Amino acid sequence: MARMLLSLCMLFLFGLAPERSIARPQRVVSLNLCTDQLALLIADPEQLLSVSRLAVDPNTSVMVEKARGFKINHGKAEEIIRLQPDLVLAGPYLSVNTINLLKQFNVRVEQFSPVNGFDGIRDNIRRLGQLLGQQERAAHMLTDFDNKLADLKKNAPREHKVLASYEPSSYTGGAGTLTNEMIKATGLHNMGEDLGFYGSTVKFPLEALIRQNPDYVMSWTQWTGGPARATQVLSHPVLMDWFGPDRRITVDTRYWICGGPFSVDAVADLQRKIMQKEKGN
Repeated sequence: MARMLLSLCMLFLFGLAPERSIARPQRVVSLNLCTDQLALLIADPEQLLSVSRLAVDPNTSVMVEKARGFKINHGKAEEIIRLQPDLVLAGPYLSVNTINLLKQFNVRVEQFSPVNGFDGIRDNIRRLGQLLGQQERAAHMLTDFDNKLADLKKNAPREHKVLASYEPSSYTGGAGTLTNEMIKATGLHNMGEDLGFYGSTVKFPLEALIRQNPDYVMSWTQWTGGPARATQVLSHPVLMDWFGPDRRITVDTRYWICGGPFSVDAVADLQRKIMQKEKGN
């Protein structure tokens, strides 16, 4: 008996005691578009109390209708505290002052970083499943995600043509980005990676794009908020003339902002559009 008591004491002293079960959170508040959408997919409706205003913005969210059933927040510490959450989900850029104020009121804050590939999506789904006590639902989601990706790989075109992602303000991206991994999952080469670019904030003038002359140019849908200088390059006459309708592809912006189970739907949509254009050629 004495030896058993000594062993238990040693376990507690070195932090090796058996983990106690943590109560499933019941008042979850999300302050970030990406955590909004994951929480809407993984949490039970009665667990999720509030999502950010971006979750109901049709320009950014793929889950507008579902998000409208929850309270909307604007990420202000005062309004969050009034909601009395037992778990707050946030992105990496939440104000330090907001975090400190929430901690003063003993509010638990879990921050999620943007993902740069499919492994990041898997990690976030798994982690949120654990935080919400929804491990089984998260596991099913991961299985479905991987099965869909495997099917897309089987259907990928044999000829690996080059696609350039051309975004507002003439930005493109290369390795180390989710966009790069999504493009490659369709069976295409990403021009940015082929050129040795890394990250998503590489300025690539229209003249340089013409010189590279990729097989396809992919751009995102226009926002409904009206014209903007940043998006003017996407309808530039030179771009329109050089890359005709058979070489231009427009994808739904909302599915490319955040990484989630819906990212595989974006890959499927891009692959389908590529195959349609290949048949047309």
